[in-house]
Amino acid sequence: LIQEAAASASQGKQKDEEEWSQFAKAQGFLVGNTPDMRQLASLAYRLASKDISILIQGETGTGKEVLARFIHATSHRAEQMFIPINCGALSDNLLESELFGHERGSFTGAGSMRRGIFELANNGTLFLDEVGEASLAIQVKLLRVLETGEFMRLGGEKMVHSDVRIISASNVDLEQAMLGRDFREDLFYRLNVVKLEIPPLRARQEDIPMLAEHFVRQLDPQLSLSAEIKQMLCAYDWPGNIRELSNTLRQAVALCDGPKILPKHFAGKLAVNRPRPMMVPARGTALPPTASNEPPLDQFWEYYGKPEVLEQLSGGELTQLLHSLRGLEESLCSVMRKKGVSSANSECLKDSEATSIKKTLVQHRWNITETARVLGIARNTLHRKIKKYDLHN
Repeated sequence: LIQEAAASASQGKQKDEEEWSQFAKAQGFLVGNTPDMRQLASLAYRLASKDISILIQGETGTGKEVLARFIHATSHRAEQMFIPINCGALSDNLLESELFGHERGSFTGAGSMRRGIFELANNGTLFLDEVGEASLAIQVKLLRVLETGEFMRLGGEKMVHSDVRIISASNVDLEQAMLGRDFREDLFYRLNVVKLEIPPLRARQEDIPMLAEHFVRQLDPQLSLSAEIKQMLCAYDWPGNIRELSNTLRQAVALCDGPKILPKHFAGKLAVNRPRPMMVPARGTALPPTASNEPPLDQFWEYYGKPEVLEQLSGGELTQLLHSLRGLEESLCSVMRKKGVSSANSECLKDSEATSIKKTLVQHRWNITETARVLGIARNTLHRKIKKYDLHN
């Protein structure tokens, strides 16, 4: 009986894998062979039929929208619309109009009634990408729709009902954002009924050759990758994940002048790995243990004390580091106050961030889009910080 039960379970698992593999292939969801990714695909397939809100977390470029489309395609809502929207790419007013629609005359230029995506996606799926970048005002409106299933168009007087499944995504830790009061706790728990985490590409090293061959076949079926290139691709860190891999191969295919893609076609891109930031621990947690005998804090300052290392970090990584240090400073100041130690001479990282933002704004003539790009943050985040620090042109 035990053997029969085990055999039946194995057959059921194999059948599930065959089913989700077909859907994954159709949606361009490249699962690969790493156990974590296969478990993720299997779990996503099972959750698709549950009709619950799902939060997808993962680094930029890992394929969060592709996973969301896979979930939609394997759900009972598959025949209805899947509509994605990037919450960090639009201003508050425009995002509100896109989400909820507007009535004629509700604002200058509103010449006719327009339905929002909550209405358009009725009975389908709405994908809220970079939901952590939505302002607190937008978060309140999202929470109301999730709680009641109803909303009003801008300038409207009647409630509109919408039956929409919400899949949201973020490349920032929303729990940390809650601690920093940048994200509403009640909205977090509404969105985070189940959380799916996509591993970064560097954690899927054995999948890289398969992924690379897939992208090359899409671009030019006549080309192939040399063995040397496959080794180099596996050795590289891929901070931009699958998106960076795809773009890198697109460039290599364009430069390739023979039947095989060779190292020369990558223009030295894979020669040096860019250092990744060592994560500063969250408030109240200890520094992680290390193999070195040197104290972890000394290792941290030894690493980040080098200008050449900081210069190789992206704007987003620098901002993340600064935010982490601000949290660490608050914890340190709190302990120092309890111990009666003066912190008057300590550098104020909050003032440092405000100064950095103001300087960048001035350099770019208060162009919000360009300043946000240079700082590595979303436009909405920049707007919030300008208001928070009371910065003026």
